[in-house]
Amino acid sequence: MGQIRLAGIAGILASVAWLVGDILLLGKPVASPDSHPLLNGYDGMSGLSLAAMLSASTTRLAWGALLGVLTGPLYLVACRHLHQGLRPARRLLALPPFLLLTTGFALAPFAHGSFFYWGQAAKVIDASGARSAELNALPGDLADVLFLPYAVLLTCWVLGSVWMAVCVLRSTTAFPRWMCAVNPLICIPVGALVTALAPGSVGTAIQGRS
Repeated sequence: MGQIRLAGIAGILASVAWLVGDILLLGKPVASPDSHPLLNGYDGMSGLSLAAMLSASTTRLAWGALLGVLTGPLYLVACRHLHQGLRPARRLLALPPFLLLTTGFALAPFAHGSFFYWGQAAKVIDASGARSAELNALPGDLADVLFLPYAVLLTCWVLGSVWMAVCVLRSTTAFPRWMCAVNPLICIPVGALVTALAPGSVGTAIQGRS
């Protein structure tokens, strides 16, 4: 029981570290395309992320990325807690969500850490004033590589979360039924709502704003 509790604590510590890392990476006021022409070539999630990182210092971006990379193993330790909770269910039900969620956690540090190189490249290009097509396209090329593992890990998390919720609702796991609501499909929208309602500097720290 002690080891399982430690696995749960490892997950909590990793979550806190990743929250701080995300704030360091993207918790700056969003830059304007008027002062940063590089942003004119990007929109959607890419544009918002770059706009938040352009005003961040190199040190801030580095620590934001490293907090996620260096604490990534804690998430893998925490997966033991997840496995223990799912074990009472039949293997066919319990194993797939465990493998899917663990795969997502294994890929996440790469995606998180890559934000440093993406943001730093954009900062250097923007500050240099260079306007060659190749240089302006570099942040987009980096984003393509960055978002590919993100797409895979998000797919794993979505499928794993749904599968786990079904297991919990069937009452065949060690988790209480209310735990079916503690998954990314619910927590992420709730977090976005909290961010939208948060005032001024608090909302900016949680998610960069203009």
